Amino acid sequence: MNCRTGCKTKDHLTYADCLIASNVVVNPIINSPMQEAFEGTKKDLSAYRTARLNGIRPSGTSLEKVRAAENASRGLGRPYDCDKDPPANMIVSKNAARFVNAEG
Repeated sequence: MNCRTGCKTKDHLTYADCLIASNVVVNPIINSPMQEAFEGTKKDLSAYRTARLNGIRPSGTSLEKVRAAENASRGLGRPYDCDKDPPANMIVSKNAARFVNAEG
């Protein structure tokens, strides 16, 4: 028997004929050389989504920008907002955070 277990007719000459007849499709992302990029993007967007749910507004969706905004939020003692606050990578000390909060 050359057919797959889910074959309804069980009369194909080769396993390949059985697969062709059943229209089996493999998810293109699994076989893609872009799989690594896809996984990285998924992580970036997940971190961005979590930050936004916490009220943080990063300047981009990359993991680096999200982490910088989270660190700035910890320093500021409030959610970071990319539209109102200076770049997150500049808020690296309590002194800088104090200055930003005083100016805000």
